[in-house]
Amino acid sequence: MNIEKRMEEILKIQQKAIASLTIDKNYAHAMEKICKAQQNGHTVITTGMGKAGIIAQKMSATMASIGIPSFFLNPAEALHGDLGRVHLNDLVIVLSHSGATLEVSSMLASLHGLNHRSNEIILISGTVSPSFSVDVLISYGVITESCRVSKVPSTSTTLMLIIADILAISAAENLGFDNEWFKLRHPGGNIGNLYKKS
Repeated sequence: MNIEKRMEEILKIQQKAIASLTIDKNYAHAMEKICKAQQNGHTVITTGMGKAGIIAQKMSATMASIGIPSFFLNPAEALHGDLGRVHLNDLVIVLSHSGATLEVSSMLASLHGLNHRSNEIILISGTVSPSFSVDVLISYGVITESCRVSKVPSTSTTLMLIIADILAISAAENLGFDNEWFKLRHPGGNIGNLYKKS
């Protein structure tokens, strides 16, 4: 195998998928729901299994760091008591390439029963026909995973990450996020030291 040629192929597959992303009205609807949750004192909960769950963790960390209260909820752990972390009217953002992840659908069914369907659901996915009901669907459509073993999440998680950043950053900026807001949430580390010098 020509390793450099194969690496170029992987890069081009992902670049093509990124280039094909288009912003539609569902992005704005999702952003509005994130802003509304923050303004009303509710929490934005992100969730997903496997690699999608890792992207969901990053999305939650990004939102928290820019002033939107958030935490990640593991769907499997949710079914063993962690559903109690989710309050009435908290917003749930699901990341699932298939839109049919069993642990997620089971969690949402139980959550609706617990909180009387007060939790709105945003789904970031490759499907347009999820197996569970959602309020906003952001679909990046059919894609080619960049690994020759086509089930390995790669292109899909890249797109999830980009969409997550688009939503988190646009929501924060719409809420008035600025340098001072960020500074208050980063007193430590190199970022904190840079702020102290300025």
